[in-house]
Amino acid sequence: MSAFLGATMNSCEGGRSAAADRPPKVRTHSNIGGTGILPVARTAGLLNQEAGNHSKYGAALGREFALLIAVVLGSLLILAASPVHAQSPDQLFSAGASAYQRGRIDSAVVDFQRLARMGFDDARVWYNLGNAQYKMGQVGHALVSYSRARRLSPRDADINANIRYVRLFAPDKMEPVGEFFLEQWWLALVRPLSVYETRWLAALFFWIAAGVTVWKFWPQARWSIPSRLILAIWCLWVLTSFAAATCYVRDAVTRSGAVIVTQTNVRGGPGDDYALQFVAHDGLMGTIERTESGWHLVRFPNGAKGWLMAADFEII
Repeated sequence: MSAFLGATMNSCEGGRSAAADRPPKVRTHSNIGGTGILPVARTAGLLNQEAGNHSKYGAALGREFALLIAVVLGSLLILAASPVHAQSPDQLFSAGASAYQRGRIDSAVVDFQRLARMGFDDARVWYNLGNAQYKMGQVGHALVSYSRARRLSPRDADINANIRYVRLFAPDKMEPVGEFFLEQWWLALVRPLSVYETRWLAALFFWIAAGVTVWKFWPQARWSIPSRLILAIWCLWVLTSFAAATCYVRDAVTRSGAVIVTQTNVRGGPGDDYALQFVAHDGLMGTIERTESGWHLVRFPNGAKGWLMAADFEII
């Protein structure tokens, strides 16, 4: 993947237009009650009164209609003058790439952040945003954006290389706690896989295993499937299901993130009144274990735990 892709995104979610409000039904007659017979003079008076009421109602309705037209026209003028609404997602992507290439890094960050807020969870958007944030010296923000890109495209060589490179500029160097070798082997095995891929693999092996099992015991089957082959396919289904569960916990359940401020105090409890343990700096990554009163309890790579302000830590 190059620093910025020249091609813009071709598939974008279309917005749904709201249905117009249904007007209330107009009454065509009224049930006055009684005999329904009125004296002639009183009938004429009522007709005159109703005519006046209709005139007043028509004038009021005209004012409301004029006000409605003015509001609609004003809204259209505001939308037409707004550069944010005038730009499509493709235009925002191209504008961000162009701004980055011209050295307008702050504008590139704004454009790609707008795309992210619009709901475009795309690896190219996060990758380009991470590049721009790194250029601005935002190590923590860049690591979070790169990590979001890797979640969607885990085998992308440029994304993984940039994560390793940007981590070199994080002031805090913490050696990770040694894990059981089987756990390390398994996590390394599923790291190149995404949640979606492992789910599809698990579903595929399930249906294959179910199909060959049914064929095995079908009385009219013309040829037999070895039992060992059936067992092997079921084992593959168990393996891919466990891989899907691991990836889901890694990407959707575990709340990992990074410090996004120059420095922040890590304390022994959720508040400034607790003892200071150490000072964490921009780019230090960790995993949230609990959140309380605007503070995160974070477990850091070396196994240490501490509380820091939620505003100073961005979740991937």
